[in-house]
This record gives sequence, structure tokens and C-alpha cells, in this order.
Amino acid sequence: MTVALISPHWAANARIQRAANNNPPMRLHESNSVAVKLLQEALIQAGFPMVAGADGIFGPQTAKAVVDAERFYGFQTDAGVAGREVLGALDLALRGWKPPPGAHWGGLIARTIVPIAQRKITAALRALTDIQTMLNVSGHFDFVTADGVTMVALDTHFKLIPAGGTKPARKDFINLATIIPLINNFRGIQRTLANSNMIRHSVCTLGLDVAAEAAFGGPILFGPPYSDFKLDPVDVTNIDKTGPNSLAAMMIHEATHVIDGQSGSDNTHISEFTPEYETQSAANARHNPSAFATFAAHIDEQKDRPRNQRYGLGDGRPL
Repeated sequence: MTVALISPHWAANARIQRAANNNPPMRLHESNSVAVKLLQEALIQAGFPMVAGADGIFGPQTAKAVVDAERFYGFQTDAGVAGREVLGALDLALRGWKPPPGAHWGGLIARTIVPIAQRKITAALRALTDIQTMLNVSGHFDFVTADGVTMVALDTHFKLIPAGGTKPARKDFINLATIIPLINNFRGIQRTLANSNMIRHSVCTLGLDVAAEAAFGGPILFGPPYSDFKLDPVDVTNIDKTGPNSLAAMMIHEATHVIDGQSGSDNTHISEFTPEYETQSAANARHNPSAFATFAAHIDEQKDRPRNQRYGLGDGRPL
């Protein structure tokens, strides 16, 4: 999946589509005058004029207009290179997207969500380290001192249950071998979100309809759909309006991809909104980004939510 510009203004132009995927981007002295003129017209329509107008020549005026667009949309500025970010934002603008000023989308709002995500991660770590301490001290799971909410959350999201009796095939017992990897992952997520270089305001390489993405090692890209406002009339994702708890869940999810190389496989990457999430095996759940986000929310709020109302990239609703 790649970025596909769909505004009728330029959707049929192959050079523009390649530039939208930085293959390569457009810059000073771009030779394709037809593509340059389409870019210039889009810039002018979006409010970034050039004295010479749309003349098909990528000169200093066009480069300046591109920089003006980068600055307006909050992207890192350069020498006026039109690639995935600028062309993606302009494509949305051509279709009616008008983001409000301020930190309301992408990495801009993501930076304001980090403290919320960190609060949930801290709560999750506290619950897990309490279990670790109990196991270290007593040598076994102690039903008397174990926190009830933590027990339910471990079963629900990581398929971990106290030792004793018959163990269902897809579940595993709570012990140091199963708890410590969860602690290590949450600490890795915590470090990732504490690193400002990991939070990027951008357009996702997987498409304009992708709110956030991250490869192993990072960084995390946050695009236009990662927002707290309605994207109407532009239908780019199943998000309608998203609140801070869902934004935090998405952030924790993506940070898991940064630190866990197994988190993107088909067996582990199961949405918390699906029935398959409930039947996932413990071996796969311990790598599932959705499990880390939803476990943290469960511990933070001291309860789970109905499957279709869990925080994250679900149906559009103000959560």
C-alpha cells in the first residue's frame, strides 16, 4: 500500500503520483512541466500563491510556495521539495480538508497525547511489577494478595491465568517467564514515547487514510487522520472524531511496533475490536500491539470496555 492522490485535479498524472511517494519528489528545475503546473495550481488553490502563477516552471517562486505549505501544515521545512507530505496534504485540501489551527492532527496533537499514554503505561507497569514482586517473594502466584483487576486484565488481554488446574491450550500460566517479557515491552514503549525524535508529524507512507504507522526501530509517523476533529467532507479513514483516550491507545499500539519485531505478524497483530482478539493464544498476545494498548487502558480505568467501545482505531465516535 502506498500514498495514492485521488483528487480529480491530478489523480491521472503518473509523475505526481510518483512524487507523492517520494519516487522521486519534485524540486527546483523539475522537467515535467505538466506535473509542475498541476502542483502550482494546487498550491494556489490552497492559498500559497506565486507571482508568475501556474506557468509550469519549478523555480524559486514555486519552491517558496512549497515551503509556505510545509510551514502552514506544520511539516519540517526544506528547500521547497514537494513530496509525500506536501502533496498528500494538498490532495486532502483539494477535497475540502481544512484543519483548524493548532495541535489538532498528526504529530502536533501526538505530542500532547504522550502524557496520557505515559500515564496508562505507568499504571500497567505498576500492576505488572506488583505481580513480579509477589512471584519473587512468595515463589508462586498468591490469590490472597493479587489484585483482582490485574488478574482479569492479564487473562483478557494476554491470556495469562494463575497456575493450578487444567490450562486451556491457548492460555499460559502467570509466572516470571510470562510476566517479565510484558514488563520489558512496556518499558520499551515508555522509552520510545519519552524520545521526542520518535514522534513525527507527517503523512504516512501506507496512505492518506492511515492515522499512524511505525516500523521496528521507529520512528512513529502520525498523519492527518490522527486527529481530534471531523475530517468531513474528506472520507479518509473510519475515524470520525477521536478523543484523547483513543489517540493514546493508537500511540501505545504503534510504539509496540517500534520495540517488538514480532508485533506486525498476522498471528499477533489482531484488533481489539474483533472476536479473534478474545481467542488469541498467549504466545501471540504477548506481542500484540492492541493487547498492550488495551491492557494499559484496562488497568488505568480499573475496568475493560465492551469490545466495540474499546479505545483505538474503531468506529468513529467521540471517545
